[in-house]
Amino acid sequence: MTNKNTRNFTPSDDAAIFQQPVSGIGVKSLAKMIRTTPEMLIRRAGELGVSLDTGNDHDEPVDTQALSCRDRRLVDRLLERLKQVHGDRT
Repeated sequence: MTNKNTRNFTPSDDAAIFQQPVSGIGVKSLAKMIRTTPEMLIRRAGELGVSLDTGNDHDEPVDTQALSCRDRRLVDRLLERLKQVHGDRT
């Protein structure tokens, strides 16, 4: 007999969970994308040590492609976050 409260998360599911605080996608939307419940998603994030961003939990599309920088260059959101954390090494 299987337990309904268990789920095997794939490495790509875990990667999406790790990126959620940076990408800004809502918990409900992410749970729908990886075919689980928000509760299971939050539990898995806790197991992975990820603090999910629950403040922007809307079902609106999120632009994860590019942002406009001060010098008018287009930068990837993940790259911008890395620059904030590690400093701009250029």
